[in-house]
Amino acid sequence: MLFKSAGQKELESLIDGLARSYMRGHTRNSPEGRAELCGEIAQLADELRDAGRERAVRGARGYQSALYFGLPPHAQREMERMVAEALA
Repeated sequence: MLFKSAGQKELESLIDGLARSYMRGHTRNSPEGRAELCGEIAQLADELRDAGRERAVRGARGYQSALYFGLPPHAQREMERMVAEALA
């Protein structure tokens, strides 16, 4: 997608934050911190849907953070599951 809406960019930023949370020393490097981030992703997705901007949510579903590829396989699977649940 060439042009991204502000809502999609914000969702992608939160997804990047979730990927960063797996790094040692990150303030949200805990299951509770990641759950909080997923809650923020879900809340923003709901707000966008309510505003009729489902397209931004669909675009964020296909987003892969560059940080994702540096994560161990178990963290990648967990992150995929968490993002899918948050954007469902």
